[in-house]
Amino acid sequence: MSNLFKLYQHISLLFLYLAISSCALIQPSPDILNKNIQHWLAENEFDDIDYALNRIDRNNSTDDNKYQFILDQKLIIETRKKKFIANTSTTAKKLKQSNQWQQALDTYNNALQKINDEPRLKQEKTALLKERDEQVTALKKDMLMQRANALISYKKVYDKLIKLIPKDYAAQVDINHYDKDRIKITNQLELCGDQAMDDNRLIQASDCYSLSNKLDPTDQKELLVTSINKQLIKNSTKESSDKSLAAYYAAYKKHQYTKARSHLKTLLGINPSHAKTIALLDALNKEINIMALEKINLGNELYSKKRIDDALKAWRQALLLEPDNSEIIQLINRAEKVSKKIQSLEETQ
Repeated sequence: MSNLFKLYQHISLLFLYLAISSCALIQPSPDILNKNIQHWLAENEFDDIDYALNRIDRNNSTDDNKYQFILDQKLIIETRKKKFIANTSTTAKKLKQSNQWQQALDTYNNALQKINDEPRLKQEKTALLKERDEQVTALKKDMLMQRANALISYKKVYDKLIKLIPKDYAAQVDINHYDKDRIKITNQLELCGDQAMDDNRLIQASDCYSLSNKLDPTDQKELLVTSINKQLIKNSTKESSDKSLAAYYAAYKKHQYTKARSHLKTLLGINPSHAKTIALLDALNKEINIMALEKINLGNELYSKKRIDDALKAWRQALLLEPDNSEIIQLINRAEKVSKKIQSLEETQ
């Protein structure tokens, strides 16, 4: 009898489930659905609207147009959706600018509940979280550094205090508190250094290990700091070299040859034995010499034809290429004197 009762229960539950499911599949009337959509639109519940519109598309044939006046609102709804997304973005950004980070995050979260998986809002929220986390990490690092520096500044005081009153109970209690803080911060600094090394942030790693070594000196930390600092110098040198080389190519491309030569000399100042730089400078000097010689010869030819101003122009172009060329300077000085005499004679006539 009990088995029959259980079977009856199962059948009843099945019918109930089927009844609920069939009710759920029943499409509401156009008027009710329209009222629902208007309500959702007022509340910016765009996911509910999209679901309702998709059901109309799936469940109704093209010749059945009783829901058409609702489908005709798609453009208006899409415009409202875009405006909602833009307003959400603007509001969140303003909140962030006024340092209201949590309120900005809440703005994105509330919007994404109404319009799930919207790419722009998701990307902006991700960027906001990343920026916030970076600032939090930087603040925590600063706090750790400040505490470490404070403890370091106290170290000499406590060392002296131990020597002055080694048996004073109050002093010993104070010293023990200091030592606990020192060891705690030392461990945090070592963890900070390890994480920075994993992320290849060598400057932060050097800062953390250096402070840790000052609080609790060890040969291992001393060697580690020395090694990191050598790598930082090497990286800095390479970065400076790369910048100067890029600047050389940019200047050369614009035919700014003297500027290009200056960048190569800067490179040689960083690394005097750099073979590529030496070769580039040698080739550039030869190219500049050829161009300067062409300008000098052109100036000589123009001068012989008594075209003094044109000759001056050519020689001045040559001087831009070779500012220290004494021959070009003499040619320009001579031509300028002749030009002044001609000008003076013309004025007296």
